[in-house]
Formats: sequence, C-alpha cells, structure tokens
Amino acid sequence: MINRLFHICITVADIEAALKFYCEVLELKSIGALRHERAPGEVLGFPGQIIEIHADHLVGKSTDNATVIDLIEFVSPKTVVPTAPSAPLNHAGINRLAFDVDSTDAIHARLKARGDIEFLCEPQVVIAPTGGKFKILTFKDPFGNVLETIEYMKG
Repeated sequence: MINRLFHICITVADIEAALKFYCEVLELKSIGALRHERAPGEVLGFPGQIIEIHADHLVGKSTDNATVIDLIEFVSPKTVVPTAPSAPLNHAGINRLAFDVDSTDAIHARLKARGDIEFLCEPQVVIAPTGGKFKILTFKDPFGNVLETIEYMKG
C-alpha cells in the first residue's frame, strides 16, 4: 500500500540556525521555504487552533524521487525545547535519521572542526547484514537530534 517514504519532519527551535547546520555543514539544499505559514491546527495535532510555522524543505545531492527533510520551527504554538536529556537510542519510536554519503571521514572532519557537536561514535566500519562494508558515524545535531552517516565501502 505504501509507495515510498515521502518526508521526515525535524522540529527545531530556530529555523535559521537549523538551516546553517543542515545546509552549510551537511550541504543539504533547500527546495522551498515557508515563513509565517498559517494552517488549521488539526493538521499537526492542535485541534481548534490556528498554527503558524516556519519551514524549509531540504534534499541531498540525489533529488530524483528523494525523501524530503522538512525543518519546522513552530511560531505558534511555540516549539517546545526539552530541558531533560534525550532518551537513549533503545527507546521506542523514531530516534535516528541516517544519510547515505560519499565520505564519512569528510563529514566527521567538518563536524569536529565546529567544536560543538556531540559524537555518539567516531567513524567505524561495520559489516552489513546483506554483505559489504559500511563506514558509519553517529552524532547529534545542535538541537539534540541523532543523525547518522553511512558510506558504502567498495571492495
């Protein structure tokens, strides 16, 4: 019944700061932006309210039939930023977003140079269950979301 994953939403407290990270550091590209977009709250779980958001729709280098990443900052009601530490990765729910990349080491160097990124693991080579090797890097974006890069290693 499902054709493909259409999009992933990442809620952020500051859309401009998020764009700096996702576009300038990870080199995703915005293919559309909304500012002060108002909509019926029922669409996103706020019945009886009018919501207002800022959003950008991002894609990577492979744009054909790509899954879009929607960065969303809630203006009204305001984005809630948790004060407690994030749940461990073994909690139920969607807890990680993985990107297919050409060079895990290049991304690791760029993130390390920032000095503000929390790494959950340094680049590591793993054997895929379907055969082959992958180099994986797991880290948190500046907003606490867990991201992963996966590089297929030829040979």
